[in-house]
Amino acid sequence: MKSVVIFVICLSVSILAGNDTGYPAGLMAECPGMTKNTTLSEETKNSLRVVVLCPDKGWLASREESCPLDYKGVACVSKHIDLKKKTLVYISGYLDASFSPIVRALTIPYLERGRNVIIMEIYPILHRSYPIAARLTKPLGYLLGEFLSHLTHKGLSHTKLELLGGSLGAHIAYYAATKYYELTHYKPTRLTGKLYISLDPAGPCFRSLPPRDRFHSDGALKVDAIHTNIDGFGIPDPVGHVDFYVNGGEFQPSMVSDYLLPCFQLCSHVRSAIYWLIASYEKHQFVGVKCNSVAEARHGKCYYRSVDTNVLGPKTNFSRPGIYYLPTTENKPFYMGKEGLKKRKYDVNHYLLQVSPEKDMII
Repeated sequence: MKSVVIFVICLSVSILAGNDTGYPAGLMAECPGMTKNTTLSEETKNSLRVVVLCPDKGWLASREESCPLDYKGVACVSKHIDLKKKTLVYISGYLDASFSPIVRALTIPYLERGRNVIIMEIYPILHRSYPIAARLTKPLGYLLGEFLSHLTHKGLSHTKLELLGGSLGAHIAYYAATKYYELTHYKPTRLTGKLYISLDPAGPCFRSLPPRDRFHSDGALKVDAIHTNIDGFGIPDPVGHVDFYVNGGEFQPSMVSDYLLPCFQLCSHVRSAIYWLIASYEKHQFVGVKCNSVAEARHGKCYYRSVDTNVLGPKTNFSRPGIYYLPTTENKPFYMGKEGLKKRKYDVNHYLLQVSPEKDMII
């Protein structure tokens, strides 16, 4: 009997060793039905809306209007914004809404620069279970693409159109861009996927899809992505012309004084929105170092003799495409500027090497 137990244990170890896949599958790599068609009812379509924000010199800094996400809504939008101005279309993530504080915060830099902002209101439809919400991203994206094509016929140039998507919203933005191109033969100027609750493109349910069936660099003339939680709510693959793997892209550091504050799945996922918001003002401070692979970026092993750099935010240089390792500090305002060009000991977890005074070690 003893020999049988030993044999079973050895066999189990052998099987596990033989099935080592190496590259982590990540959270919810596959979801049922993701490759099937999903249709929205007319009732659902009629319920969808966009929130339009227009720069204003008044004390509120912007004027706001809600319009239907359909052909009639095009006239509504055209009435309230100047279609000749640069326009940001923002699509938030799972369980988020147009009125959430972080969504509104992300629109402020664009309004301050005199741009129009159109927020796709997705909460009423994406509050369902996550796998269902993931399947709804494609039909929602196609509806948005049709809507934007009608706006282009009204005078909105593709050269002044930018799409910003967070988490599930990143995929909706991509599907919208593909439908927009199909209808107009134009590509938006910029498509950015981040992790607000992902400003980093969502990984669950999308990891195993073919590259062009999810957020992809084909979506626009300039496509960038921020990765802050690649094994959790984000996606590990480079999906843009420029991909920033912040602190390796897996988890983000967090300290207050000398106290470690764990920043795991959701915290790391949302952190990308904070990075993007700060980078909107500090346009040259989030400096990334170019890497040869995601594996190198994950461990910050990108400091070669010749260091190529790029910056996160409005000043990203798309003539320098590639994968970038972007180090930050563990405290606000996070950016390191030129200090990010110096390799740190222990990579992202360098702050764990700080030694406490001996008097603090008396227990």
